[in-house]
Amino acid sequence: MGLISKLQAHPAEAAKVIAVVVFGGLFAWLGTPSPVSMAVGVPLIVVGMLIRAWAAGHLRRNQQFATSGPYAYLRDPLYLGRLLLLVGLGVLANNRYTYALFGLGMLVFFLHYMPRKLRKETKRLERYFGQEYVEYRAQVRSLVPRLSPYPKRSTLRWSFATFWGENREQWLILAIALIVAVMIAKGGRAPF
Repeated sequence: MGLISKLQAHPAEAAKVIAVVVFGGLFAWLGTPSPVSMAVGVPLIVVGMLIRAWAAGHLRRNQQFATSGPYAYLRDPLYLGRLLLLVGLGVLANNRYTYALFGLGMLVFFLHYMPRKLRKETKRLERYFGQEYVEYRAQVRSLVPRLSPYPKRSTLRWSFATFWGENREQWLILAIALIVAVMIAKGGRAPF
């Protein structure tokens, strides 16, 4: 199923994609990065993208319980990556309008997105993987990494096919790279 047909079949997903595009477009349009905001924001964005790419190459949804790669250290590396992307964009954009958007994004992330996703995913993962997931959840935190890997971790290697074909993380990475490029190209000039 292609991206367009998936969005047509799932209107809630389509609304989420549209909201992310609008949010990202506002950051790109309103952003006025400074050398300092670039020096802090861009590395956060890069780390967020790398974490998401690493996680997406290990995640085989509903097929295999992910405990390899970053999942050996934290339960939700995709969410940590998303949080770092949001913080990095907020810092990079660097003006009062984008700080307001950043604040709104953080509120949505912590008060709506994370609690809803964690409830939904916990139920789904317990249904699919039972006690194995319950044990994992007891030992591995959501957003704060363990210092040592999960003892019962899988040795599954990162897969480009899983990253690209199954999880299609390249689209988010491309969108974020475009937003960052637009902001940097503007060179800190005010949009109005």
